[in-house]
Amino acid sequence: MRVGYLVLLMLVISCVSALDIGTSPSIMHFSKMLKGGYAEQSVLITTSSSERIVAHLTAEGDIREWVNYSANSTFVFSKSEPYGFVMVLQPPEDTMTGNYTGVIKITTDQLASVTSGAGSSVVAQIMILVYVEVIGEEVIECRAGAISASTAEIGSPFTVRATVHNDGNVRLRPTISVDVYDQYKTKIVLTRTVIGNEILPTRSLSIAKDVSGTLEEGQYFAEIFVRECGISQTVTFDIVEKGAISDSGVLVGIKTNPKSNVGELLPLAPLFRNDGPRKVVAKFRGEVKDMKSGKIIAAIESDSLEVNPGSTMEFPMTISLPKAGEYQISGRVVYNNKITFEERSIVVEVEGGNPGFEMPPILYFFVYIIIGLLIMILIGKIRKAKKNRRK
Repeated sequence: MRVGYLVLLMLVISCVSALDIGTSPSIMHFSKMLKGGYAEQSVLITTSSSERIVAHLTAEGDIREWVNYSANSTFVFSKSEPYGFVMVLQPPEDTMTGNYTGVIKITTDQLASVTSGAGSSVVAQIMILVYVEVIGEEVIECRAGAISASTAEIGSPFTVRATVHNDGNVRLRPTISVDVYDQYKTKIVLTRTVIGNEILPTRSLSIAKDVSGTLEEGQYFAEIFVRECGISQTVTFDIVEKGAISDSGVLVGIKTNPKSNVGELLPLAPLFRNDGPRKVVAKFRGEVKDMKSGKIIAAIESDSLEVNPGSTMEFPMTISLPKAGEYQISGRVVYNNKITFEERSIVVEVEGGNPGFEMPPILYFFVYIIIGLLIMILIGKIRKAKKNRRK
């Protein structure tokens, strides 16, 4: 965000000590605004002066009748107390489509006085440039983040949360779809849709909506989709008995070497963090994938370890890869009857030995045909030899 320091000192007297006044931002762009629409922008005014300064806000240009402020147009600020406000812009319904400009002026009261000479005051003024585009079409755009689902007790609803920023030019009530899966994501056990609170254009809002449903005790995964934003995220949450504690943990990653040799022991170090309130017993379960064939060539499992709350622990392991090629290790940590999200290692390049030859399926077909023909020829020769002996 740009910070403006366009300071116009209207001096009626001789120079006084230097003074900086700045705004953030110094230029505002409001694009694709709808007639009768709404937009807002936060502004921060700062100064190098330790003295308290009285100033006034005024709007000029095409937008002067469209501007309102979240606070008084007269205010006080200083170096230790910068002044922040929200500028609201609302073009009338009968505004013609097109581009408009204007300025927001911040003008101070008298900053200094002189006891001698002809002058009597010093006033500082800075300007924020405002550019506005007004169109006739509705635009629905938004961003969503901080998506989560909270743990709940049996019989109580769980809460879905998301922060949504309205990038469009119309009021928005986001539609949030929730698909709840069982612990291993084999089936959907609950589907719900909730409607968020109204969000004005250019504003952000944290949304929290309760989702009711009959869910038994256990861990669940939820696919949460904010429809207007086109944003989807998978989260996990628990349903617990009344008064019970919910465990929480994260598989931070799987550390390994980028290269290895055939027959060499490759070190692995899945890294697990216990974010819950109590000690957990955890183990890593994973698999090794041949990146060329796409096949799983091995299942791996670590020893069980105790992990204290707030601690991060590695699960040291080694594996030996059978032939040259590229491999990747993936897996989850299982802890106190819960599982983490799956993580993957970097791709490991294995050198040395014989990379092997994998015959395409079509070649197998021709080999089988050739073998079949040879067998038929051989049977024919045997039958012919038997007939000759009988003669």
